[in-house]
Amino acid sequence: MVRKIFVLLFVLALCINAQDESSYSRKSNSLSELSMAMSVTVGGNFVVTGTFPAAPGERADQFITRLFTQAKSEKLALVKDYEKQQEILKNLDELPNRNIKLRKNNGNEIIIDLVKFRLTGDFKYNPYLSHEDVLIFPAYNNEKDFISVLGAVNNQVKFQFVEGDKFNDALLFSEGLSKSYENIKQFKIIRLSYDGNNEENLIFDINDNPELHRGDRIVVIADESGRKDFKLYIAGEINRPGWIPITRGKTTLKEVIEKAGGLKENADLNRAELIRGANVFKSPVFSEEFERLLMQRMADITSEDSISFVTDNKLRFARGNAVLDFDRLNDPNSVESNFTVKDGDYIFIPEKLNLIYVFGQVNSPGYIKFDEGKDINYYINLAGGIGKTAREEIYLIKGKTRGWTLIEEETKYEIEPGDYIWIPKELRRDFTYYSERVLAISSVVGTLTTIALLIVQLTK
Repeated sequence: MVRKIFVLLFVLALCINAQDESSYSRKSNSLSELSMAMSVTVGGNFVVTGTFPAAPGERADQFITRLFTQAKSEKLALVKDYEKQQEILKNLDELPNRNIKLRKNNGNEIIIDLVKFRLTGDFKYNPYLSHEDVLIFPAYNNEKDFISVLGAVNNQVKFQFVEGDKFNDALLFSEGLSKSYENIKQFKIIRLSYDGNNEENLIFDINDNPELHRGDRIVVIADESGRKDFKLYIAGEINRPGWIPITRGKTTLKEVIEKAGGLKENADLNRAELIRGANVFKSPVFSEEFERLLMQRMADITSEDSISFVTDNKLRFARGNAVLDFDRLNDPNSVESNFTVKDGDYIFIPEKLNLIYVFGQVNSPGYIKFDEGKDINYYINLAGGIGKTAREEIYLIKGKTRGWTLIEEETKYEIEPGDYIWIPKELRRDFTYYSERVLAISSVVGTLTTIALLIVQLTK
């Protein structure tokens, strides 16, 4: 037994010694790596300046990106306010990435262009660093030291201007001419006067390569392409529901139905809808709130009407239904047949229900089979009759328009499949309700009586 314990302790000692040696080895390697690290100095217009360690074989882009990422994280960690964080990010985005001077320890000077390197992969713009190299970032004003490129390019961009930039550089930074445009033959340089009040428009052939000036704005000239993914969605009782490709402004409603394989036999055209929603209002300066303010700016309505208007306007903005009679689609001269659809429209063709829905204060609310010519009372009786808590009013709600009609005795109403019949509930009024009403009325009467007495006293 003693021998077993001795062997166990001996093995344990060996394991601990091996762990210590491994730990020492790791520490030695770490110290060795530190001793091998180079030092590179950063100055000028950068997020941090000073002397920092760099790994052997590290290129400028890797070193700069590492410093930038670390500094950004540290700055954001010190600020909790979201708006201030966004301001920090904006300022960091405006740091220079071009015309960075690399002064080698042997006295040579190299110009680094990280933007060109990241676009071309050419390492001449991203050299290796050496021990005691110095990186100097240039002064940069995003509002003045820029070139902007617009028009028929793959990436409309604003980039840092460097002396000697030419049109081909701008084309590189905008990722080339867009192939979605045809017959691109010219580009224009818009150059402002020093005071900014006048502009000079210089037209060049697309193959020209003029030298650019600080603040130039370039427009690559081409007619706007109409080749876009215009489409709408159709659902319901149609043979091929889903997305339907359309033209920009010539596809008709009838053509959409044909593209979708035609209607099914049980399609209810009476309740079919074309919905033109908020996706039509696509603008960075347009919103539902902005539209409401425009609509109400010169309105002359009461506060009660204003509340109702807000509801109606929200529905209009969310889903602007087109007033169409789908039953007339087969008439080639009808408005419906020639109605032009738009990108983002939604068409819904419901199934024929042939049902009436009765709900509210009836004994058995639910769907009841439509029977041509039957009146309101017929459907209420099939729903179990009116309950004891019902009010006297009965409403007919049209299935297509959702319009409400208060039913009056001895008046005949047309009931159609998909309509609703609603019987509201009589609200219970307890003693507290009536006592509060009496107190409120008494207060008003008392106030009026006091005012009347004061007037009588003053007129004596």
